[in-house]
Amino acid sequence: MPRSRSLRTTLALALVSGAAACVDDTTTPLGERVLRIPEDFELCLVSPSPLTFQGAPLFHYRGLLRLGAGDVVLPSGPHVEAEAWIAYSLQSTADGPEVAGGKSLGAVSLEPDLALDRAPGAPQGWELAAYTDDPTAKPWGERLHLRVAYPTDTTEFDLSPLLLLDREGRLRVLASVPGVAADDPPLRVRAAPCERDDLDVDRVDVTLAEGAISFHTRPAIARHELGFTVLVEGEVDGIAIDVDSYWDLEYSAGNVGGAYGFQPVMAVRFAEQADGACILVVRSDPYAAETTWLAELLDCAQNHLRDLSVESVDIAQGGGEPRW
Repeated sequence: MPRSRSLRTTLALALVSGAAACVDDTTTPLGERVLRIPEDFELCLVSPSPLTFQGAPLFHYRGLLRLGAGDVVLPSGPHVEAEAWIAYSLQSTADGPEVAGGKSLGAVSLEPDLALDRAPGAPQGWELAAYTDDPTAKPWGERLHLRVAYPTDTTEFDLSPLLLLDREGRLRVLASVPGVAADDPPLRVRAAPCERDDLDVDRVDVTLAEGAISFHTRPAIARHELGFTVLVEGEVDGIAIDVDSYWDLEYSAGNVGGAYGFQPVMAVRFAEQADGACILVVRSDPYAAETTWLAELLDCAQNHLRDLSVESVDIAQGGGEPRW
């Protein structure tokens, strides 16, 4: 799991509708349809990556989005919005506080014959339950937007099992993160389960003239989206590195013609050294005609300190350690 002082803290978050208090299982009328969050869920929020958003610094944003347990009553028919409120909190630094989301009145709705990420020609018969924290801020609300798809006439639109719904493309949670520049508007980005048990972790072994380092990377489900480095270990230029902190690891990659991992960028942040070194970056050169790897050390403000000499890069598919 992403490393943080408060990650294993149980949150006492309530989830209520705009018209009534949290719906209890024992009192929910038979046949009533609900959007159910059966337990507190934690999602990782990472954006923008330096590859996807030109000019974005490394480690631009990390967040842990936590949704609170409870039920929201769904409208009885399609295309009808009902007032609702889902409580959530957001932690944006490793040792920072969990800030509760604003208690603005949101809305929940049902849409027939609609499933997330459904391929053309896929069977009909799905319904989509959608929540937005601000119905006036179309289409995605202001801070939180949640959608989950189930077969038509489902009574409980349950967010569990979260990992399975996400893997099947039936769950989408969007949240807002700061723009790249100080005056940029917030960005709507996807939040996804932090931990996965359905993916092998690859290992990228980098041999340098100044040492050796291994990046343990978990592939992205949608190629360049939501990939993670879960561990970096080795020694470079006399600096011993062993980091598995969610907050201090960077990974992004593009895709060309459906190929995963095109032009990856991998970085790790470690304790500041006497010479100011704080970040190691290994990346594929986007301008080289053939695959060429570059490495450098940066200070904590991400200013270039010095280049490193890459001798070889070997990728062991499935050879990494699944720290989280």
